[in-house]
Amino acid sequence: MNIFSALSAKAPNKVFASIILGMLAGIAYSLMIPIVVSSLSNNPDEFAFVNTEIRTFFSLEVDNYEIAKIFLINCVFILLARTVSQIILIRVSMDVTTDLRVQIYNRISKSTIDRLEQIGSSRLIATITTDVARIVGGARVLPDLLMNLAIIIGMLGFLSILNYEVFWFVLKAILIGGITYQIPVLLGNRYFERSRESVDALQESIRGLIYGAKELKLNKQKRESYFKDVLLHHEYALLNTDKTGHTIISAATNYGDLISFFVIGIVSFIFINYQSITSEELIGTIMALLYITTPIAVVLSFAPDVIMAKISLKTVNRLLEELPAEEVEDEIQLIPDWQTISFRNVSFQHEPDDNDDFELGPIDFEIEKNKITFIVGGNGSGKSTLSKLVTLHYTASSGEIYFGDTQVTRETITTCRQSISAIFSDYYLFDRMLGNISVGKEDIISRYLHELGLDKKVTITDGHFSSTTLSDGQRRRLALLVAFLEDKEIYLFDEWAADQDPMFKEFFYHKVLPQLKSKGKAVVVISHDDRYFDVADKILVMESGQLVDCITDQHQIAERTKNRSMLVNKKQLEIA
Repeated sequence: MNIFSALSAKAPNKVFASIILGMLAGIAYSLMIPIVVSSLSNNPDEFAFVNTEIRTFFSLEVDNYEIAKIFLINCVFILLARTVSQIILIRVSMDVTTDLRVQIYNRISKSTIDRLEQIGSSRLIATITTDVARIVGGARVLPDLLMNLAIIIGMLGFLSILNYEVFWFVLKAILIGGITYQIPVLLGNRYFERSRESVDALQESIRGLIYGAKELKLNKQKRESYFKDVLLHHEYALLNTDKTGHTIISAATNYGDLISFFVIGIVSFIFINYQSITSEELIGTIMALLYITTPIAVVLSFAPDVIMAKISLKTVNRLLEELPAEEVEDEIQLIPDWQTISFRNVSFQHEPDDNDDFELGPIDFEIEKNKITFIVGGNGSGKSTLSKLVTLHYTASSGEIYFGDTQVTRETITTCRQSISAIFSDYYLFDRMLGNISVGKEDIISRYLHELGLDKKVTITDGHFSSTTLSDGQRRRLALLVAFLEDKEIYLFDEWAADQDPMFKEFFYHKVLPQLKSKGKAVVVISHDDRYFDVADKILVMESGQLVDCITDQHQIAERTKNRSMLVNKKQLEIA
């Protein structure tokens, strides 16, 4: 899909009207020279239909009144036609770019989580912010591009009437100039494509600078290395390719600007020695060539905008191809009540073209309501991958998952997801409660804010938080409040207590989790806090993508917790 076809698909009638008006404006522009030439003609018999008398208009004497009237009408028509053409196409182009953004939003919201993780947020944001803006820029020049092309064609038509031999010579010269102009343009196009590729890398570098600021602040050598070898490397790579591309295009554009003057010089100093041409024809030819100098320059100056728009549209289309919508039933269905989530011979592996070759499973286990299940293991053991299988963000590569008697399939996965609430370690805190979950719950919200120690930090009005500029621990507690209000059947917490002070850790493990359990919720906790393992009814131990142990014996769990507590106390005494 190119820019023109994208515009035509959106509003074919409006685009057609814009093209016609733009071309008519161009034709009207091209008539300006013949009109002026006719007013300067020494032979009035050639224009017998024109009244050449002098008339007074608003106290001004106007010579060749009829021709002047035609000239004025032509100017007004150009103004109206050009303006309407531009407005129509600009408005359509804005609609198209908005549709593109919305299409990307939809693809992102409906794509699989593992696919989004593979593409990365930097590339997605760069496409939405950079490429869509460039498409708008390219689309906005189309009316002027069409109009100036019409002027060039109209002037060539005037030359064909004026002197056929001159017309063919000028046409050949323009064609040769246009072909030679395309050579540097194609070269510049390659540099612009490299420039666009550098934008994604630069976006990721900027993201690292912002989100890694704390780490970089603590190590001068590390900060300087990141700044020089990563951030500035991508920044200057973008700068150099942009400079080279624009240098080539600028040189090509200036060369294109002089094509008309080269032709004028050849006609004036060489062509007249070989072909018969009158002085009036020569003057008309030179005027026409001078007149189309600006349209040719305008057409050539639009080349970078059109090139960048084509590259960006190609980038957007490629991204849309890489973001296929998840093929699942979007309608919510009624399923029987369930008490257990069963994982039967479940395994998961990322897509073949993904760099991550980690494989989980096959594993078998159950998560029950009215029970608290801990998932533990070292780094890289598969806890995070398993948690995303539990929350159905990842689709199992093989095996079966059941919510009670309901198997999770493409038809039921959306329904089953509605039973889940999760706070991941890399959670995102929205600035409001979405889905009207706070309606009629003001008293509950006030109590939760007090219990979570947020009542002096945050107020909630019409579901909006007064502030999300909080510490990491406070933000997690605010996310917990939202999860409470969602009142789902299964809750998953990924290292929720990692950023909490001892008081709120105690509150989370000994009050929040038991309270959810007493309400009949299925609770899953990913944690390294061995001292609180006694809260669990079941502990799933992961190692290298395999479920190596499933501890359900409360005596074993208590003994494991006791040993861990004794080890921690011993280390604290040694430090003291």
